[in-house]
Amino acid sequence: MRSRNLLTLLAASLALVSPTSPARAASPLDGWTPPVRATRPYLLCALYPHLRDAYWLSVNQGMVEEARRLGVRLEVQEAGGYEAQEEQQRQIAGCQAQGADAILLGSVTPDALAGTIRASRVPVFGVVNALAPGLAVAEVGVDWAEMGARIGQWLARRHPAGSPAVRVALFPGPAERGGNNLVEPAFANAIEGSAVTLVTTRRGDNSREIQRTLVQQVLRQYPDLDYLVGGAIAAEVAMSELSGRPRPAIAATYFSHGVQRGLLRGRILVANSDQMRLQGRLAVAQAVCLLNQPDASEARCPRHLAPPILTLERALPDTRDSLSDGDFRPVYRIASEESGP
Repeated sequence: MRSRNLLTLLAASLALVSPTSPARAASPLDGWTPPVRATRPYLLCALYPHLRDAYWLSVNQGMVEEARRLGVRLEVQEAGGYEAQEEQQRQIAGCQAQGADAILLGSVTPDALAGTIRASRVPVFGVVNALAPGLAVAEVGVDWAEMGARIGQWLARRHPAGSPAVRVALFPGPAERGGNNLVEPAFANAIEGSAVTLVTTRRGDNSREIQRTLVQQVLRQYPDLDYLVGGAIAAEVAMSELSGRPRPAIAATYFSHGVQRGLLRGRILVANSDQMRLQGRLAVAQAVCLLNQPDASEARCPRHLAPPILTLERALPDTRDSLSDGDFRPVYRIASEESGP
């Protein structure tokens, strides 16, 4: 039953597939049948940059759901933030020492871990954050350049060349970490030639305290700002900072429970969801597919999977592919006796 449910979710997603991005190939979800069961209780070691926001929490629930369905063990560790590359290097070594069959890596940096990944005796699968070509056995993730471009394109259509000028501040998150180094240039390219002017970009760690400070600084420096564009945490703190004020309007480059509520209440005008909970399911299914059949063809076990990016002007009616359940708490370990239908 659960296998059929995953297939149904994948099929539904295909009806919304976004245009192909040049940075990552189109995802071959169409016609792909995920594994029904692992041939043995593999140990999957999942490494996240952090679990401090809704994004990775939702990935976590997706992985937990799929690990239980397929009958595999899951060990989850978080590095503590996007600056923690040495910690993630230690975690990769620890996964090998633990006897993991695969490492599902949400990388804190695309470059600094290259030597560690190449030296790994355990196959490494990329999750969400793209790795340099040739490092990962396979990967799950959307093109984050498209995440930035979609919000920029939305603004450019709303304020084309010749219309009154509008001023935007961008809060992409940590500098050159995760997908942020792709969001920034793609957003800037998308608004080029429109009436939208990017007046400042403020980078900082994805913590509420840091993002709140950045938002407060910009609001003081640019009192006539028209739009605030940022990641989910920046969008969430902006809603509280702008309580009772009509401007600037808010757009979110990625999704969270707070962003969903902002869309529902009309506090956020537009937001992207890259369906992160579904990405968690896909990451586990992809790894099990290739562990079951290491020499499988691309058609049988695709090396790149990605759900379509949803660009939303209203709240999602069904968040089960995007957000963790309201009562879900991080799960760090799934033992073999917990796995299965």
